[in-house]
Amino acid sequence: MSKTDAKRLARLLSDPEAEREVDEDGASAWIEFVDDVALRLGFIHYDTKGQYAGYTSHEPSFPDNYIEFLAKPYDQFLAATAAKQESTLRELLVGQGQGGASEFYSQSLLGRLDRFSPWGSALGVMPTLDFPAIRRFLLGLLAQCPTDQWLSTSALVEQLKKHHRYFLIPKQPRFKNERDAGSGRYGNFHESKDPYGHEINIRDSDPDGFERVEGRYVERFLEDIPLVLRYVDVAYAQKPLTPIHPSIGQLQAFRVSDRLRRALAGRIDEPRVTVSPNFDVHVIAETYPAGVLAQLLPLCELVSEGTSIVLKLTKQKVAAARAASPDLDATGVLRALVGGELPANIVHELSAWSSHGEKFVLYVNCPVLETDQEQPAADPFTIERVAAGIRLVRSPDKLFDALERQELMPIRIKHGDEAFAPAPRKARTQFPKGSAGQAKPREPKPRVTLTRMTRVQLVFPDRELLNKLHEMLVKCQCPAEIDRPNLTLTYFKHDESAVTNAIRQLKTEYQIEIKDLSS
Repeated sequence: MSKTDAKRLARLLSDPEAEREVDEDGASAWIEFVDDVALRLGFIHYDTKGQYAGYTSHEPSFPDNYIEFLAKPYDQFLAATAAKQESTLRELLVGQGQGGASEFYSQSLLGRLDRFSPWGSALGVMPTLDFPAIRRFLLGLLAQCPTDQWLSTSALVEQLKKHHRYFLIPKQPRFKNERDAGSGRYGNFHESKDPYGHEINIRDSDPDGFERVEGRYVERFLEDIPLVLRYVDVAYAQKPLTPIHPSIGQLQAFRVSDRLRRALAGRIDEPRVTVSPNFDVHVIAETYPAGVLAQLLPLCELVSEGTSIVLKLTKQKVAAARAASPDLDATGVLRALVGGELPANIVHELSAWSSHGEKFVLYVNCPVLETDQEQPAADPFTIERVAAGIRLVRSPDKLFDALERQELMPIRIKHGDEAFAPAPRKARTQFPKGSAGQAKPREPKPRVTLTRMTRVQLVFPDRELLNKLHEMLVKCQCPAEIDRPNLTLTYFKHDESAVTNAIRQLKTEYQIEIKDLSS
């Protein structure tokens, strides 16, 4: 990912720290976290294995890698209830990070505490531990704690030692070999006066062994999944209590939110949406209302985010959304989200605004191909399938030659500027045929004026430049159609000035030359 794209994502995350990290290091922990979650949920896809460039390659490379967005699983997630979305995300986080990737060795997104040395983490008891079950147990235990009260971490560790001593490591672990068994239950854990050392062993027989192993895990667990999902708040000591690494007793207290109990019980409230006569839309939700915002943002400008999210309905947004989706019922969308009627002035204005977004497409100088069966030979020339057996096509001379080579005996008819020419009487067609008899007098035809709109198509060398220009046009509310697989962007001729201005801005990064190609 380029630094420019990373900074744009950081701004979308509304995290100043993420933008600072991108400026300084070229990457951000939050962006990497969101990217990993989106990949594991199936919202995006990209090559995670890579390929080795040759025998001397030490690491895989990703020469043609790009992120592909998968709309179906994303839309299914947005359509789920808030409680289902919450449980899906929680189970994803609970299920990852086994062994050497567990809280013992890997720092969490919001974590401050140092970790154990990974030395020997692939051996001993570590590969046998069921961390998803351990995390579910601790989440359930936290849900039984008093809510909205600061509780001592050492007291929690003491309760675990007294009542659930083997919640983390079984009393008699099943080791893979005798050597691992000889190391004992705590053979994976070592302390040091050096942040990267491992010279001090922790033994099961040590009277404070539970605090030094399980106690450290509890501290690091609290600042991981429960903190990221806002199930707890945590409080740290200002200075390290001992010179030993990893630190112990540093996370001194925690406070459990009632949201944890309700989340585990599947009782997360659905977002509440209200629409005011002044066109403000308020969204109140205890989890991020991704599904609701996916429906509102095409119609509204985002005003503020906090305990509630405030948006503003705008004429430009509604008209643009209607133009992009002619079947969009903005009033119906808002009624469904509100769960009732809207203010009368909102209904009236939405109807007027939507009418500005109605459009039709006029194809100029497009030949019409009519067939009575599927003709694969015509597929490369097809612009659009209008109806069964009828297509709009390009390059009619080349298409005619291709059909003749298939021995299909096509008939070519040239139409006039004022009317369609009738097809021969023996032709198989859905259109009117010519008649050998005297033409009947025709009634006066109604006069109709059609507006011709010319469309311009730009072909790009890569997706990066295509996406950059498209994003700039979206920001200035210039309608444009993007076709990423074919690397094309299409816009109406009357929007040429907006596109030209956007390209002029891109010339600070690229040497851009536009060539006109004949059809």
